[in-house]
Amino acid sequence: MSTGAPFILGVDLGTSACKTVVFTLDGRKVASAYREYPVIQPQPRWAEQNPLEWWRAVVETIRKSLAKGGIEGSQIVGLAVDSQREAVVPVGANGEVLYNSIIWLDRRTEEQTERIRSLLDEDTVLRTTGVGINPLFSASKILWLKENFPKIFSKTKVFLFAKDFIIYKLTGEEVTDYSLASRTMLFDIRRKKWSTEICSTLGIPVDKLPTPKESSIVVGEVSSQASAETSLPRDLPVVNGGGDRPCECLGAGVIKEGEVNIGTGTGSTFEAPLNKPNPDLKGRISCCCHVIPDAWEYEASILTTGASLRWFRDVFGEKEIDEARRTGRDPYDLMTQAASEISLGADGLFFYPYLAGAFPPRTNGKARAVFFGISLSHSKGHFVRAILEGVAFHYLVMLELLKDLGVEIAEVSMVGGETKSDFWNQLKADVMGRRIRIPEVEDAAAMGAAMLAGIGTGQYTSVQKAVESTVRTRKVYVPKAENHSAYLKLYEKYEALYALISKGYGIY
Repeated sequence: MSTGAPFILGVDLGTSACKTVVFTLDGRKVASAYREYPVIQPQPRWAEQNPLEWWRAVVETIRKSLAKGGIEGSQIVGLAVDSQREAVVPVGANGEVLYNSIIWLDRRTEEQTERIRSLLDEDTVLRTTGVGINPLFSASKILWLKENFPKIFSKTKVFLFAKDFIIYKLTGEEVTDYSLASRTMLFDIRRKKWSTEICSTLGIPVDKLPTPKESSIVVGEVSSQASAETSLPRDLPVVNGGGDRPCECLGAGVIKEGEVNIGTGTGSTFEAPLNKPNPDLKGRISCCCHVIPDAWEYEASILTTGASLRWFRDVFGEKEIDEARRTGRDPYDLMTQAASEISLGADGLFFYPYLAGAFPPRTNGKARAVFFGISLSHSKGHFVRAILEGVAFHYLVMLELLKDLGVEIAEVSMVGGETKSDFWNQLKADVMGRRIRIPEVEDAAAMGAAMLAGIGTGQYTSVQKAVESTVRTRKVYVPKAENHSAYLKLYEKYEALYALISKGYGIY
């Protein structure tokens, strides 16, 4: 049995899986467990999940993480949940799930989105909610249910979001937090209340929405039934938690304006804390509530960053995959090694990573990826280096957007899959001209949720104390002035070329 209680628990409910992690109060990972669940696609462009599958994954991963760590439930002093956002769960009066959750990946609600545009002025929506009119957000999903399944809409007592459904199953409380509420397009981010004007215009009763509260407060206690299922003690304090991206930002230790965290993986998301809400009225970047008390954030994603490298590996990396099988090395390491042997700028080869279209700050759904400047002298290593540099140039685009909005970034934090490559990390530091700090923690979102659990239960006296107690740096990459200067000159060409290429996207 593990000693050294107390422990805090973070439950990370992602799009593809749930991961539960047990941490010590100084941020050390004690044990974790992971369970996947499917995305249901009954029709093209539809994406649903069964919320009861979420709950089963939470129950299993809590029990397994405690067992792996040899931890008694009584040693846990608090837990919080983070989750994917925008997903909607209609819940009936007796707690029954009335329809599968329509998740963020779903694109069935274009018709409802256009209707919202006819009813509401987009400038007003941006000023109020911090986000633009888009099928991504929860409002159009709720409208779709209302229009297509009016009986379900009528029977719905409350629309819960992913994390909130788990809180409900743990405690019976119907609450949300400000960070999830601000991804609905129904929430006034300044007043931190549901916008009665928007909800009334769309015919969505406010009394069908959960009560919004701060992310770092206790919202309930583990019920007898949930205790029996999870092995957690009855009456264990449950802290509200929040969205996965702002929790990831907190878990990386990025809590002040002037800092940014980049969460990397299939895509990359920039998360920059703000002291005051300042929506971008051009709609290039979302302005949402943070999980940090009295804070907001700018957030924008580049969709196919890591996915670009994975696509190239899968389509053209048969040699590297075979060698990796023989030697036990990672095929990505072999690819980036080849790229490291190519000179800066990939000898004139550029890559634009729009494998799934271009999104804010370059919104063009018709955009497609481009290699430009191919010559007979280019090798596979040139193509890999062009991908790495093309992604890094888009990171610089994001930093320039933040600067245009009045946020000057001095240092970058980065978590996720891309941080495994020393070469790519240094390349990005050189392109951006900023130090890149790689936190030690691997499970930043779960860490952020656990930190909220510690704050809410009084284990830490403040967010700053929580960060000081838990967040450590694994490595720092310092930009090389000569390389940065060279990249800035290439970046000018890269941007000028994009202006020409983008004119051709209309032919698709």
